[in-house]
Amino acid sequence: MNGPADLPNVVRGDSVLLFVWADVSTDLVIVVNAPAGGVHALRRCGGPFAPEPQPVQTAGELQDVLHQVRLLRDVNIHVYSPIPSPFTGFLDLCQLSPIATGTGTLTSTDNDRHNAGGGANAFGFRAQGIVNLVGGGSARVLAESERLIAPDGTVTEILVNNVRLIPQ
Repeated sequence: MNGPADLPNVVRGDSVLLFVWADVSTDLVIVVNAPAGGVHALRRCGGPFAPEPQPVQTAGELQDVLHQVRLLRDVNIHVYSPIPSPFTGFLDLCQLSPIATGTGTLTSTDNDRHNAGGGANAFGFRAQGIVNLVGGGSARVLAESERLIAPDGTVTEILVNNVRLIPQ
């Protein structure tokens, strides 16, 4: 305990995480950390698997705002197209096959994990990797999503939401 008395708590652990977002401008949905077989292999879709636990670091006062950082390395990335309508989340992909699969990384940050503070909550995800296209060839996938929850906790504003495939 050589640090200052006001040093925030740092907790490291694992969480079962699944990241999913869609980009209507490219008609693509990205799924990060699903089993190798895709979303249909998840328990919630009738399959036998859950997402793999991933490292999470949380920092902050345990009675106040918690900041969270997640770095997922060498995780499965699946890309689906077209976007199902209506699209409400990964359960809409259960019966679909991905158009591209591969591995990559995801970085996720959250400035108020439990929306407990008095300010807005900004959080986001950035994924990148190399995927094999079902039709042949490969592509670099670059995707990001940034969101903002208003101080009253009721409004989620999507600031950035994109998924891009860049042929190799």
